[in-house]
Amino acid sequence: MAEVVAPAGLALQGVGEAAEVVEGVWQIKLPVPFPLGFVSVYLVDGADGWTLIDAGYDYPPAREAWESGALAAGCDLSRDVAGIVVTHFHPDHVGAARWLQEVSAAPVFMMEAEIPFARRLWGSPDAGPFVGLLVRHGMPPEMAQTAAEAMRSGLPLPEEILPLQPGEKVPMGDGSARIIHAPGHADHQLVLHDEGRRVLYAADHLMLGITPNIGTWPETEPHPLARYLESLGSMRGLDADLVLPGHGPVFRDLDGRIGELVEHHAERLETMRAEITAAPESAYAVSRKLFRGALTLQQQAFALAETLAHLDHLVLEGRARSLEGAPVTYEAS
Repeated sequence: MAEVVAPAGLALQGVGEAAEVVEGVWQIKLPVPFPLGFVSVYLVDGADGWTLIDAGYDYPPAREAWESGALAAGCDLSRDVAGIVVTHFHPDHVGAARWLQEVSAAPVFMMEAEIPFARRLWGSPDAGPFVGLLVRHGMPPEMAQTAAEAMRSGLPLPEEILPLQPGEKVPMGDGSARIIHAPGHADHQLVLHDEGRRVLYAADHLMLGITPNIGTWPETEPHPLARYLESLGSMRGLDADLVLPGHGPVFRDLDGRIGELVEHHAERLETMRAEITAAPESAYAVSRKLFRGALTLQQQAFALAETLAHLDHLVLEGRARSLEGAPVTYEAS
């Protein structure tokens, strides 16, 4: 698929640094200890204090970047923060929320359904269901055990998290932003539409240069790819001139990027269907053909989850069927 949507040419600072994206809105590229390199968090200035969007991964380099980046923006984390909005439960977005709450004494907000889900997942992690999913779909048991244990460690969350609802407006600088439910990458992910500034804080729903992992996990609600594509479609024509994602470059052409993502998944579905046309294959076998190269065990687990979501979508569309066995296999129909 040819890339047609170009970066906006804004927020070109290095990892660990802050830059003003539009007046009153700053981006800090917080380092993360995995191949993505950084996660973008945003600080929005207002008369009643700063609103922080996402918290980043909690480890010393990210805390240092928070402190220096906030200082560059003119925000004293210990005095000036009015609220912290976390877009979803993944550790590079919620990880430092407890630390930020302790430093700032500011309230933390998440989508209401995400709060008990995150507490259950990170409060008493159990790798068993994850191992079972991976093995059921073809990953060798020892590999599955190692990958699942590494990805299901505990994570301290803020003592109090306040709920947000789709359609609700939250203070954002001197205006407000509307909460939009954006499932797919995470069942209860939210994005924020600042209609006054015509800005979309897109989290991991819409990114440029990379596509979000749309995966089937033990805790995933049914048909994540179908829900993701439906959500993308609902955002066409949204009044936003600038998209501020969780990873990758800032960009402007929202509808153009939506079209690219829809086309990407259509092509990926066709490729997967071709793989299972000659003979039934497990999701793990298909993933190893589509996601080539020297992948870590965790990356292989992500690849398997993404492959499984696409095979599920083919079944949903009637273009494939699943065959129970050890492992489960899929064949074209």
